Amino acid sequence: MITIGLALPHYDGFFPNPGVTGAHRTRRALAYAQRAEQAGLHQLWVSDHLWLDVAPQDRRRSPDCWTLLAAIAATTRRIRLGSLVTPASLREPELLVHQITTVADLAGERLDIGLGAGWNAAEFAAAGRRFSAAADRLADVERTAELIRTELGPTAPPVWVGGKRSGILSVAARIADGWNLAWDPTPASYWQRLARLNAAQPSARKSAPILRSVGLTTVIGTDEADLHQRWTRLRRWVPGGHLDGLSFDAWRKRGLIGTPDEVHSRLTAWESLGVDHVVCALGMPFGLFDDEQIDLLAAAARRAGATTTAKPLTQEERYGTA
Repeated sequence: MITIGLALPHYDGFFPNPGVTGAHRTRRALAYAQRAEQAGLHQLWVSDHLWLDVAPQDRRRSPDCWTLLAAIAATTRRIRLGSLVTPASLREPELLVHQITTVADLAGERLDIGLGAGWNAAEFAAAGRRFSAAADRLADVERTAELIRTELGPTAPPVWVGGKRSGILSVAARIADGWNLAWDPTPASYWQRLARLNAAQPSARKSAPILRSVGLTTVIGTDEADLHQRWTRLRRWVPGGHLDGLSFDAWRKRGLIGTPDEVHSRLTAWESLGVDHVVCALGMPFGLFDDEQIDLLAAAARRAGATTTAKPLTQEERYGTA
């Protein structure tokens, strides 16, 4: 059965009110995590970057990924959570594993660890880390995964590897419990990269299939007219003018964009391709332009049979006394 996750909004201005920044951004992200759990979504995913540059001279900062995941783990009880993805070389490996262990203590069996090779040289420089050659960064992904499993032993959370290039696909084939492809692959491009992943998988691993996930832009309209209205609002809202010049018809071909029937049809199609999990970006990756999208996504998940058994938490449950 396919499951549904949310790319949690947590960057400056990536909320329905674009003025939400700084400490308000972190608290708002935490509130949306709790709302997603209460709605019954299966999982939350947090991006691991210091910032995103959405346009020249327009840098949007983010809370620390693993600190935010710790806060989410402490204030939720049922929803899974994970990083999408943590650049393995961005921190000293021992520090990263120490952070992961802390979150795992709070989350229990609900944690997934997403790892990648990283791509933003400026971000590495700001963190005081060397942006090494691709081969070295790929090797760091493998070393970090090994260290996580050594330190956490049989309770180690699943390790997901995210990416689409041949090098990272080879790493995923060798060491990953799960593989993520984002954003907005077509079925054809997904199938092409899956073939590379399968070809690189050692024969000893063939008996342990790798879980598969895709990251998809998601906008749901209650009907055709409503979808048009949300498109108009999204174009005005999206940072950096990234939808300028794109037609409505071209936009709606992406990811999971459409009416409830269309979204259900596309989820069914992805499930038929062997996708286990879909990470939904509500309007844009790690953004949210419209609060109602969480409720519409939860309704789509219920229709697909892809929800948790989450319900609103009682005070006793929230503070661990239930």
